[in-house]
Amino acid sequence: MEEWITPPLRVLFPFTSRRDEINVAFIAFQIVEEMGGEVVGFHVLGDRKVDQRFIETISSFAKELKIRFHVAYRERKRSVVEELLSELKKGYDLCVCSSGSGIRVLGDVAQKLIKKSSIKMLVLHTPKVFGVLPRILNRILVVHTNTGEDINAYSVAMVLSKSWLSIKGEVVAVYPVRVHSSIPIDLAYVVEETKEEEKNFLRHVGVKIKDIGSLVTPVTLYARNGAEGLAAYADETKADIILVGVSRKRYPSRFTHMIPLSYAYFLNTLLRRSSCPVLLAFS
Repeated sequence: MEEWITPPLRVLFPFTSRRDEINVAFIAFQIVEEMGGEVVGFHVLGDRKVDQRFIETISSFAKELKIRFHVAYRERKRSVVEELLSELKKGYDLCVCSSGSGIRVLGDVAQKLIKKSSIKMLVLHTPKVFGVLPRILNRILVVHTNTGEDINAYSVAMVLSKSWLSIKGEVVAVYPVRVHSSIPIDLAYVVEETKEEEKNFLRHVGVKIKDIGSLVTPVTLYARNGAEGLAAYADETKADIILVGVSRKRYPSRFTHMIPLSYAYFLNTLLRRSSCPVLLAFS
């Protein structure tokens, strides 16, 4: 299986000092802790003051993990997005950022970075009521969509599951299958462990994840609404995080997320319904 992220890495972590961005730093640090490299925290100076307590918190965590980490500041002369795009041209391999805040699932900055940059990106959406990710990720769900972008999510899952913080965690590969309205089903979802003859979608990936010592459970999830069923399954099984590989070309536009049964609709519904963080891996 081709590696989506390869060591060593130079990772950009844009932040504004919001609480949910602690989770973003957590993901960036875990990746570099396993892969090697450095994390650069990047803050565009503007009207909002820098929260030194936030910087002290993430710096302390980086020191604990022995991560090379420093913060770079830039005076705002253009839009925040333009400043970030300019910084990304300085030899970064990966950008790990928050989905943002506001009434939309993804804020303007995250949306524009996805659209205008070509660098690999991890965008973390943390529900408002969630709080902070646990130090040990006991259960990682990977959404299998039978697309080429699945490699993104599986690669990140393998890195996170190899981290010393999560080495005893479980990786669950979830294959959502929509149940037609003509078929009676009373539950939000029905999950079955994927049968041996149906493991084609996980054959190569599953073997590789097992080789690194992580337990892999491939399951098929049947539901009227795949995203809502997946969110309910994640909640009931106490998943710590959900990973989804995403193509920039298929990512929601202003209108496609409103079309039922579309890929964009699935993603937006999952982000809105999930009670745990969802990490989108953009190639």
